[in-house]
Amino acid sequence: MRARYSAFALGRLDFLQATLHPSSRQPDELEQLKASQANTQWLKLHVLATQNNEVEFVAFFRGHGQIGQLHERSRFVFESERWWYVDGDLLPPIKWERNAMCWCGEAKKFKKCHGA
Repeated sequence: MRARYSAFALGRLDFLQATLHPSSRQPDELEQLKASQANTQWLKLHVLATQNNEVEFVAFFRGHGQIGQLHERSRFVFESERWWYVDGDLLPPIKWERNAMCWCGEAKKFKKCHGA
């Protein structure tokens, strides 16, 4: 999961394609990835839970001048001596508590950082 997030953040579309399970690939996969990357800057990843072959995470991003989040439960499979991303379920955005430390790592409370 962290490797795929890093690939998104660095624009390594080749790695994203190479780690997508063959059964999940779409004919226009590369075009979809390019379109999503064009207006997205990935800011931070928080892995919330792992269980069996699933990873729940929230990834913060900046797109079209606003900060958003992708909250997903991803499924992976281990085949041919490697892990493959299969698919994921989008989950509702996480409400960051105002008095919690901000997700960005600035050592400030959310309300004084990105919660303003």
